[in-house]
Amino acid sequence: MRVRIDWRVCSIVAALIGLCAGTAVAQDSNYWSSAYGTRALLLGGVVTGSPGDISSVYYNPGAFALARNAELLLAGSAYQYQRVSVDGGSGPGRSLVSSVIAAVPSLFAGEIPVLKTDRLAYSFLGRQEVNLELDSRYTGSTPVLPPMTNQVFAATELGFKQNVSENWFGITWAHKLSPHLGIGASPYVAVRSQNTHASVFGETGDASNNLAVMNVSRDFDYLHWRALAKLGLSGVHDSLTYGVALTTPGAALFGGGQIRSNTTLVDQSGAVGNVAGANYQEDLKANYHSPLQVGAGASYGWRATRVHLAAEWNAEVPRYDVLHGSSYTVRTPLGDSTLTPVVEEKLDAVFNYGIGIEQRFRPTLIGYASFHTDNSGRDNSDPANASVTSWDLKHISGGVTWHVMRSDFTFGASTAFASQPVPPLPQTPAGTAAPPNLQSHVMMVTLLAGWKISF
Repeated sequence: MRVRIDWRVCSIVAALIGLCAGTAVAQDSNYWSSAYGTRALLLGGVVTGSPGDISSVYYNPGAFALARNAELLLAGSAYQYQRVSVDGGSGPGRSLVSSVIAAVPSLFAGEIPVLKTDRLAYSFLGRQEVNLELDSRYTGSTPVLPPMTNQVFAATELGFKQNVSENWFGITWAHKLSPHLGIGASPYVAVRSQNTHASVFGETGDASNNLAVMNVSRDFDYLHWRALAKLGLSGVHDSLTYGVALTTPGAALFGGGQIRSNTTLVDQSGAVGNVAGANYQEDLKANYHSPLQVGAGASYGWRATRVHLAAEWNAEVPRYDVLHGSSYTVRTPLGDSTLTPVVEEKLDAVFNYGIGIEQRFRPTLIGYASFHTDNSGRDNSDPANASVTSWDLKHISGGVTWHVMRSDFTFGASTAFASQPVPPLPQTPAGTAAPPNLQSHVMMVTLLAGWKISF
């Protein structure tokens, strides 16, 4: 076993850290939370088999071969309001709430007109951008604090902070096999960084003036580089368009990180006893695995209407170590225990689907509406680790594009929502109350704006 330590090293505190971690923003284990490009933003990314524009360098490089004009995506900005709450997370009748307004990942891309028959483009896109800081302080008896009889006061402070960023840099090559069929490839270098910190401080006192003070903290960070590629085939037949795309698993280039942990319990009552241990490890090897991804889609148009359909499957990522530290000693009343700090990741296979509707009101004004699923790859029964959320989101999007001269301006909005139980908490010591089963909720509202110019 990687962790060999008695519950007296404050497994109850780990429960509170897990509770706090379980409220992180809903993108660290989802694959379809972001969309790129003016039209694709409003269609929720349901464009794998749809007519190509510059955003196809990501969605389906084969469709880029069939795109009519050279394009430059000058701006594709989205600002998102996110609200996450845990019912009873700050004590009975008090919800633990976090809300933030932040920019979400976007795409910058353009064509490089240097090839005579084929097409070449560059792209930079943000695949993930998670920034969450959550703090809560309250007083009152709670089972996650050190057990003490005749308690006269108790106070708890908890904090959770997570920053995840993943950016892709790539070049796209596309070739037209025939006037109605194109292939393409987009090799990328992906740079991922993550910094996660969770901490709990608690204190209790009894009528005899005995005190118990507990401080537990855990944080890790890493930077990892990997290579991957997006391959695509796209076709057109009358009013029908179709396409398939494949994203290869990531191939590690290099990466490193660090883990820091501290566990302290000073218990004057003797109910548990004193516990102490700390370890700070740097220059560790970091790993990050991304799955094989296969997508397919189609669109069909008649008169002023076009319907878009797409589905995407992401393969399982078996359990692996993101960071693996060396074992260290934690002193407990029953003798020394050994703790091995490990940051793990495991993601289940995920299937998502979506539908979008495009309606041309005038030659220069087009409306869009879409729905798609965004299921999490993390099993909610697994304890929070490198990934902490398991939201199965439902996205609804809509908006318009307005064509002015050579430019397309995009305005729209989307919303996503989900609920989930808080991940399971460690078993509590005998004689103490079990933490309640808690429910958490997330809502995201995103405002979209984009600008694309054709040459």
